Amino acid sequence: MKTFNKDEINQKVIEKLKTIQDLELPINIFDLGIIYKTNVENSDNKVQVNIEMTLIDSRCNSTKSFTDEIISTVQSINEVDICTIKFVFTPKWEITMISPEGLEQLRNANPNKKD
Repeated sequence: MKTFNKDEINQKVIEKLKTIQDLELPINIFDLGIIYKTNVENSDNKVQVNIEMTLIDSRCNSTKSFTDEIISTVQSINEVDICTIKFVFTPKWEITMISPEGLEQLRNANPNKKD
C-alpha cells in the first residue's frame, strides 16, 4: 500500500487552491470560502483528494471549465493521483465565509475603498 502524509498533502492542496482566482472576484477560491472541505485518502493504492465546494451563484455558466481547472491544479501535486469535486449548497455561502486574508485581497484590489 502506498504510504503518504495526509496532512502534508492536504496543506499542498490548500496552497494550490489559493493559486486559483475566483471567476468574478479578485480573490482566490480558498480564501473566498467556497471550498468547504478537502479530504485526502488512499483509494486503490492511489492518493485521492476529494473536495466539497459551493458556488456563490448556482447559475454560473462556467462551472465545467472552473471544475476542470481545480482538478488539473490539484492533480499537478506530485503525490496526488485523482481529484474529485462535489458541489454542495448547504450551508449556503455568505460573505462572512471570506477569510481575513481574503478580505485583505479584496481591500488591495480596491485601494480607494474605506473599511
